[in-house]
Amino acid sequence: MRTTDINEQILKLGAAPPMWGLEANDLVELSRNVERVAANVNAWFRRGVPGLLETTTVCHDTVLYWEEQDAAPALSADIRVLRATFDSKRAEVHAAAAHFKFN
Repeated sequence: MRTTDINEQILKLGAAPPMWGLEANDLVELSRNVERVAANVNAWFRRGVPGLLETTTVCHDTVLYWEEQDAAPALSADIRVLRATFDSKRAEVHAAAAHFKFN
C-alpha cells in the first residue's frame, strides 16, 4: 500500500471512532451495571455487539498494518495516535462484551 493511499484512508478511519464510539460507550456502561440489566439483553445488543467487536478488530488491524509501512514521520505520528485510540476503545469493548458472553 502506498503512503498516499494510507493518507486518504487515515481520514476515513479517523472518523470511525465517533460513529461507533457511542455504541461502544453504551455497551461499556451496561457492562458496568450488569446487575441492573434484565436477563434478556435487548435485540440491538444481540445483533450489534458482534458487529461492534468485528469493527474494532478491523480498525485495529488496519492501523497495525499502516504502522508497518514506510510512512513519513508526521503520518507515523498520526497512525500511532489512532492506534492508541483504537487499542483503548477495543479493550473497553471486549471487556464489556465479556460481561454478556459475546467474545
